[in-house]
Amino acid sequence: MLAMVLVATGTDYETKKQNGLAHFLEHMCFKGTTKRPTAKDIALEFDTIGADYNAFTSRGYTGYYARAHKKHASHIFDIVSDVYLNSTFPGEEIEKEKGVVIQEINMYADDPQSRVSKLATELLYGDQPAGWEILGTKESVSSFTRSDLVQYRKKQYDAKNTLVVIAGNFDEKSIESEIKKAFGKMPTGQKNTRAKTKVAQKEPQVAIDTRTTDQTHLILSFRAYGYEKGGVPSKIKDEKKRASALRSLSTALGGGMSSRLFQKMREELGICYYVGSSASLRADAGNLIISAGVANDRVKEALEGIMEEVRRFKAEGISTEELTKVKEYRLSGLVLHLETTEDFADFYGKEEITRDKITTEDEVSKRIEGVKKEEIDTVAREVFKASGVNLALTGPFKESDKKAFLEIISKI
Repeated sequence: MLAMVLVATGTDYETKKQNGLAHFLEHMCFKGTTKRPTAKDIALEFDTIGADYNAFTSRGYTGYYARAHKKHASHIFDIVSDVYLNSTFPGEEIEKEKGVVIQEINMYADDPQSRVSKLATELLYGDQPAGWEILGTKESVSSFTRSDLVQYRKKQYDAKNTLVVIAGNFDEKSIESEIKKAFGKMPTGQKNTRAKTKVAQKEPQVAIDTRTTDQTHLILSFRAYGYEKGGVPSKIKDEKKRASALRSLSTALGGGMSSRLFQKMREELGICYYVGSSASLRADAGNLIISAGVANDRVKEALEGIMEEVRRFKAEGISTEELTKVKEYRLSGLVLHLETTEDFADFYGKEEITRDKITTEDEVSKRIEGVKKEEIDTVAREVFKASGVNLALTGPFKESDKKAFLEIISKI
């Protein structure tokens, strides 16, 4: 059984001074509670029953979870709810944890793939919550005080922003009773509101992180739609159909070994080990990204190859045979994604905590099956435009190389 508690807070709910506070708070919740005074007490109790436990912070929500054998269902829920509701934030632990998080920041900064992902996000959204790092910066993390944690938690962690998710084999009535007992006295508060995403781009953009690497990691991103509103204009007014068409377009381009980009980049050009694409939708903005790691001396050739496939898709659209394959690929991926209790809880919990409604597996399947060729072709024409294309790369390049890269990605 798995017990998960989600709260509608993350980078999107932070000010510049608070950047990284939601993530730091998540770390600190495991440092002791009124019932379990130390981090060791919490860890030992989890380990004693063989639990798998962790927490995470995203841009839109934060989660705490644990899973173990069903015979420990009540015990698991008791520890997770205690961590969420009754953390004490010991002052001496705050200073130690700052060092831990700063090393986490350093770890990702040393990783080229993480670095290029950060650069791509900054290029897309700039200096606003959508463009900030979830971990925050070394400066912001170093500035956090216990008062900051207490005040942020008081404002964000209340009943209207909290969701309890239970998945697996458990006694429903018993767990419902425990949830009411544990969470019944939570302050009601007000529903958290996230910052609106501002998007203003009129021409192609390139950002370079110059460093010595054995290969160049690049992300080519195209501005797309929000899952509610915003983003690039579209003729498809139904946001669910629009989002599903965008994901189908991404799958056709870079999902699986028979995808256009894999065949072009690996099988035809032999230019990279990894290449793929994905669609990311926020409430009021979105993007489609293509990522690859290529030899330093073949970056221009790689970009030319990617842009050739982009132009071909925009001009020709998706074939009937390809559409059938894409649907089956996405349907199988959906089923495989829901094989564990953790994934199952996150799938349903994410929809509820971010959109105040649950989208079922059957509903998603119907959207996938219902995607039409005309919708995917329309999305390709709307998304693949020079005015919304961005290139981020990390490798041995200089600012003077931007002009050549801009020339390549502008040909859409």
